[in-house]
Amino acid sequence: MDNLENLSKEALIAIIKEMAAKIAELEARLNTNSNNSSKPPSSDGLAKPTPKSLRQKSGKKPGGQKGHTGHGLKLPMREPDKIVECKPEICSECGSELTGEDCHCAETRYVHDMEIKIILTEYRQMTETCCHCGTKNEGRFPEEANGTQNYGAGIIAFAVLLSNYAMVSIDKIAKIFRDVFGVSISCGTIVNFNVRFADKIKPLLEEIKAKLVASPVAHFDETGLRVNGKLMWLHNASTHLLTYIAASRKRGREGVDENGVMIKFRGVAIHDCWAAYFKYTKCLHALCGAHLLRELQWVIDNTAQPWACEMQALLLKMKRVKERYILMEKTEISYYYSNLFEEEYAHIIALGDSENPIVAPDCGRKKMKRTKTRCLLDRFIKYQTEITRFVSDFEVTFDNNQAERDFRFVKGKQKVSGGLRSEDGAQNFAAIASIISTASKQNRSVFSTLCEIVTGRCVSVVGD
Repeated sequence: MDNLENLSKEALIAIIKEMAAKIAELEARLNTNSNNSSKPPSSDGLAKPTPKSLRQKSGKKPGGQKGHTGHGLKLPMREPDKIVECKPEICSECGSELTGEDCHCAETRYVHDMEIKIILTEYRQMTETCCHCGTKNEGRFPEEANGTQNYGAGIIAFAVLLSNYAMVSIDKIAKIFRDVFGVSISCGTIVNFNVRFADKIKPLLEEIKAKLVASPVAHFDETGLRVNGKLMWLHNASTHLLTYIAASRKRGREGVDENGVMIKFRGVAIHDCWAAYFKYTKCLHALCGAHLLRELQWVIDNTAQPWACEMQALLLKMKRVKERYILMEKTEISYYYSNLFEEEYAHIIALGDSENPIVAPDCGRKKMKRTKTRCLLDRFIKYQTEITRFVSDFEVTFDNNQAERDFRFVKGKQKVSGGLRSEDGAQNFAAIASIISTASKQNRSVFSTLCEIVTGRCVSVVGD
């Protein structure tokens, strides 16, 4: 740089162009956030960008819409446990006592409350001698009473629920039982509850996995979790009724194989265009439109190229048309729209290609550097069928939000505990989360389901 004055005009121009390109690249990196990329919102820091929603205003007022199903507090459909009569004691007019006067009920109000208590059951092993042969016979204790002092199914299920559903730390769970129930439980015992529970649910997990393999459409995703100071990966396969999650040391194909669903899957796999998923060629693929919209937004924010704006508008238009046809109880869009979308897609690709040439305009043989924008354009070219599959197959959703929602609990667990201490603990956590998520999707009471599993009365968490 000290000898710039000795350089030729052409050399200086080349340096300026190189520096300008580097500055543009750094500015684009600074302008990358959760609104225009796949970066998580937590990476935005304290200076979070102003939220940008790609949804268009519906014109409806905020709040519950007319005709929606309410979920407010309903009047009790059973006899109350306790009745309290609120009688007046003194006449409000003359001050006379009203004790013993006739009265009637003018209005009824209800208070829903709860009473938390531990039920202590004493099991007595009775012996009886046979009057015919004189043999002494002993009664059998139930499975839950296998020691002198035992924890029942309700306590075990509630501890598992707090740990894996409410994401409460082990230490706080012990304190909750001590303060609320008056029961002293060690942290090690709570950990053992999770270990034994995870062992009980293995047949249920195999059932969930088999149902997912047979599904016509499924969502796939992966996310990281700190385990014993190292990064492990949770691999998810799910539908709106099923969730199956498994932990692995690997993020790539080896980790997906360990999950065990995609390797046997023959339906349509919806995911975020991660390269490892495309290695499974015996199923069809569909790409998440929400991810594509955010990446197109990055191009708009940093380059203002028209093709990105037009492609974003086309994807949203496809989504609206499909939703309208579904409301009309149709199973496919018309030939008119199918042909129109094909033509518009081709036009936008041609526009993007002209804005991002592969070779330099002034040199027909020198290849240009593949920018982030060009890489995104190439993805739209290579995976057109997978990107637009949602509009040709009505069972395929526009986005992969289902799989991402099924992973929200992981970040909650990591925020509370910072991670897990062992790989076995991560496997157990993933397995229990699969059962809880599936039970919730099936509109089953999570707590009741956990109690049934502990007692061995739950043979399935999957509906017909």
